[in-house]
Amino acid sequence: MEQPHDYYEMKRKPLTVTINASKRLLSSTGMQSQPLPYLPDELIREILLRLPARSLLRLRRVCTSWKSLISSSQFAKDHLQHSTAADPSLSGPRVAYHHSCHYGFGDFSLRSLIENSSKPTEVVLFEERRNYMVIGSCNGLLCLLFDVGFNTCVRLWNPCTGLLTTLSVECGNFLSVRGFGYDHVNDKYKFVVIVKHTGKYTTRIYTFCRNPSKRAIQGIPFSSIKGDGKGVFVPGTATLNWIRSHAILGCLVFSLDLVKETFSEFSLPLNDPDDKTFIFPQLCVLRNCLAYCFNHEKTHWFLWVMKEYGVPKSWTKLAVIPCHPCLSNYHFRPLYIWGNNILVAVALTSKIVLFSLDNGSFEFPVLKPTPSIGLYVFIYHESLVSPPDPDLPSSSSQIQLIKP
Repeated sequence: MEQPHDYYEMKRKPLTVTINASKRLLSSTGMQSQPLPYLPDELIREILLRLPARSLLRLRRVCTSWKSLISSSQFAKDHLQHSTAADPSLSGPRVAYHHSCHYGFGDFSLRSLIENSSKPTEVVLFEERRNYMVIGSCNGLLCLLFDVGFNTCVRLWNPCTGLLTTLSVECGNFLSVRGFGYDHVNDKYKFVVIVKHTGKYTTRIYTFCRNPSKRAIQGIPFSSIKGDGKGVFVPGTATLNWIRSHAILGCLVFSLDLVKETFSEFSLPLNDPDDKTFIFPQLCVLRNCLAYCFNHEKTHWFLWVMKEYGVPKSWTKLAVIPCHPCLSNYHFRPLYIWGNNILVAVALTSKIVLFSLDNGSFEFPVLKPTPSIGLYVFIYHESLVSPPDPDLPSSSSQIQLIKP
């Protein structure tokens, strides 16, 4: 079903495809060949599931049946699941960034960055989105913040398809503690943030769905949250995760279940009880698992991966990364593991770093036209997933939708 124009806006011009009329093949004797074999719909669907998202956007114009199939929400979900599980490079992993100082917003291909690291990687700049801040990614959607006066707009955008929705969040002043994730049980995207209202701090959860809603939930202990405050979403677990300090236990993982909307805590990897020198702890996601990275005496970064979510005994040390002279010792944020041995990370110097888990070597790819991407960096996979369909709220307690 076509979406209303006041809800979606396209970033790119519509793609067109020229379809040549099929030609009949002639045999060597000059006689007409047999008709081309017929492909059943089930086989066509399986073939299309194995194509990149950008190719499928063009193939929607082949015929009405293909357009209907490719445009369906179920096909989009199946395509995303198949492409990320079978071959992550097929889903087109890209790096989206926002530079808060230079007001730059763009993305670039992770595949191009790694396979052609000796050549500058082309950056696609989103000039019309330059004032947006990326705060999370999930299923090919980017969660964006955009300030309008005293209101903060929260928008979901699919850069591949260009579909964008706008959600007005009336929160006045909000803190940096926030997060974006997907509740796969109820098929809903949720944005969590701490807001300051009438002098009191409240944790609110905003749900993107046909009837968008907001409500207060159990409070996040924001004063003890460490790092930049961005909750880390772990795919398949429906959880947002932060690191919080504890007076007795040191640092813990503070986890929000987006399905039950309740909190829990579990421990980080055990350290030497006499060693109090580990600094700059942060969470990330590697191979769809929760990961933990911290700096030790400004000489090495230790990287751990949690094989089984929520089970502290499953923490496994993945790598010990030396602090390189070209990098700042204060920040090293892992982003992605390409194949089995290339760790992609971003440093405080706003450089993209490629670290070999096999031999410990570093590479520093060059981006053009921007030399600096800042620290608001997220990996997303190109997909056909659309933002939730809009439906005007029926009560004043719900969030109001406004035009982009």
